[in-house]
Amino acid sequence: MNARTIQALGLAFCVGLIALASSFMPSINAGREMVNAISQVNPIESAPPEYAFAIQAFGAFRGLLTNLAFIRAEQYKQEGKYYDAMQLASWITKLQPRFVSVWEFQAWNMAWNISVTTHTPEERWNWVYNGARLLRDEGLKYNPRAVNMYRQLSWIFGNKMSESVDEYHLFYKRQWAWRMHLLLGPPPDPLGDYRPGQPFKDLSEKIGGATDKLAQAMMHEGKRRYEAKKAAELAKKGITGRVLIDLDNVIAPTTQPLDDVPRMEGYAIATRAAYDFIKSIADAPAKLEQVFAKHPETREMVAKLRSELGVVFSDDALSEDLYWGAGGQAFGFFYPYRLLTDPPSLVMQVLKGAREDDSRRTAAEAIDKILGVRAGSPAGEELVRWFQRKVLHDVYKLDAAKLAQLVALFGPMDWRGVDAHSLYWLNEGLVAGDETISKFGNDKTNTARQIFFSLRNLYYRNRITFEPYTENVNLAYINFNPDLNFIEPMHKAYLTYGAVLENDPEYMGGAGDTFRSGHMNFLSEAVRMLYFAGRENEAQYYLEYMQRTYAVRADGSKSPELLKPLEEFVNETWNESFTYNQVVAAIDLFLRRALEELANGNVSLYTTFRNQAEQLHINWHNDTAMGPDNKLRLPPVEELEHDALAELLQTPPLAPEMTLMKVSLWQYLLLPQRQSVWDEASEFLKTECERVGFDYAKAFPEPEGMDKWRSANPGRALKKKKDDAETPVQPQN
Repeated sequence: MNARTIQALGLAFCVGLIALASSFMPSINAGREMVNAISQVNPIESAPPEYAFAIQAFGAFRGLLTNLAFIRAEQYKQEGKYYDAMQLASWITKLQPRFVSVWEFQAWNMAWNISVTTHTPEERWNWVYNGARLLRDEGLKYNPRAVNMYRQLSWIFGNKMSESVDEYHLFYKRQWAWRMHLLLGPPPDPLGDYRPGQPFKDLSEKIGGATDKLAQAMMHEGKRRYEAKKAAELAKKGITGRVLIDLDNVIAPTTQPLDDVPRMEGYAIATRAAYDFIKSIADAPAKLEQVFAKHPETREMVAKLRSELGVVFSDDALSEDLYWGAGGQAFGFFYPYRLLTDPPSLVMQVLKGAREDDSRRTAAEAIDKILGVRAGSPAGEELVRWFQRKVLHDVYKLDAAKLAQLVALFGPMDWRGVDAHSLYWLNEGLVAGDETISKFGNDKTNTARQIFFSLRNLYYRNRITFEPYTENVNLAYINFNPDLNFIEPMHKAYLTYGAVLENDPEYMGGAGDTFRSGHMNFLSEAVRMLYFAGRENEAQYYLEYMQRTYAVRADGSKSPELLKPLEEFVNETWNESFTYNQVVAAIDLFLRRALEELANGNVSLYTTFRNQAEQLHINWHNDTAMGPDNKLRLPPVEELEHDALAELLQTPPLAPEMTLMKVSLWQYLLLPQRQSVWDEASEFLKTECERVGFDYAKAFPEPEGMDKWRSANPGRALKKKKDDAETPVQPQN
């Protein structure tokens, strides 16, 4: 056999092998789709240099090397060599940057497995947050449509940090609140630009509306599921081919107008104020040169910040390590800036006993002189807004415009809370996943279910009292209380996002079969909480909705508990749902109701409602045998009443009558009660009196003996328990 013949046979054999290998591509691609490891972009072109090197250098051996690295990383973890495990995790993701499960596993390993083997709050936080950063900063950058990765990131915020599954959950909440507090400050004035008696224009964005991209994504998913179901039905009849349907045939969102609900106008006003603040950041120029062009004087401001304070403002990419490091902008700029913008009473508590008082005060005064903070300089404010937008984008990978959109849809979320960020990443994932070419099975359903978890936690915890203590964040005071105004957004979310995931438009109504039980349980709880809060008209509305929608079961029988009158329904269902979150919510509502009665001069009713709160507090500890070290222990009733009173006094006045109610309440409060909230609420009350035309000195005279009280009570942020443990705060479940 001559050489030419041998070459021809060899070439034919190679072609045959290539053809045989190619026949396996459909099944390989199907497997890729199942794990969402397929992309429409070239992995080399979109990868950073170190990733591209790993992909090209190791080629087909990457899978083998990844398996070996997994085994070795687990050995390092068992041996306590956590930083070695971290390094291997980094290499694994470089070897397989498009394999979503690799990123998910490593983030989970850091946040849940490795973190719990450490012993200090700081170590725990580093591992938990590093798990979140791995997904947020790297994984999603190279897998931007991976729904499961967004869900995992959201779960770190919404479960690991928010729930009480980890004994250090309050430290995680403090750490995140401190980061967002430095950047964004406390929530804006709930009144915003609104003044009592003036016309008010509500936001047009609504859940399920034209601007709700999440609702659109869910509608598209419902269409795909319906098409798949109909195709399967036709296939049984021998009819093949794709089934095309009109999107209108899919279940449409059933968010009937709730105009007949006695809504609190204050909620709409607070939503508008929160939206306007975040939108001002989103609308800031993206580049520093654009700021200079709009306000030429900012060029000199930037130069002075660098020369006098060492604070660098530039368009260069800003990493989180640089931002928080020595000489970084977190402490070099935002901390002294907050001394100028935070309420005076909060600033006093932050600085109490701090060693860096003088230097930070000096820096604050220098920033004020350069930027004109107290004078309200438009140029200085624009420069700050530009930098806030940059930090959100570069450091925390957050889009300010999307933050504003979520506020417009769901309400005035406090971004210092982890639950708001859990909702943000869920929304991002489901919207991005709508564009994916992969098939997700139940992934989108499970991700959508987490939306309701996040909204429920906002309902439980969105009213945040946070007083940072920079020398030791673990001693910062943080407390959470329910926000009943998130009831309606969650109700609408069930009707909008839940129903469209059904496989058939002929469903029983409401949130659909998948989320029917969850929606009913939530509404039952909402009815009880609204009733306890004295908002009986709203409670009656949601009870009637359940009676219309869910009273008839699938078998045609009726649910007897839904046919009862409001008061009877509340009493019977309350006895069946004695849970931590509901106890916390009920105590807060009883205390607020007590204060409202006291403002009306009903001292006996004040005593009645306060006693109910105190008895519920006692019952919770007695019935659950709470020990002093248990993570579900509640703060003293006096501490909870203080927070309720401070918040009530700082509720925005929608009409002069509300301020008059506060004046009346101030007269009935006991001296210790007035002393405890004076420093916290006095500036707000002064501004409120100016708005409505009241004489501040006569309406809210300063309590006697404040100097003595301040000496005896240096600030809750600095209090310690007898065992020198963390500050008494309200744990969450």
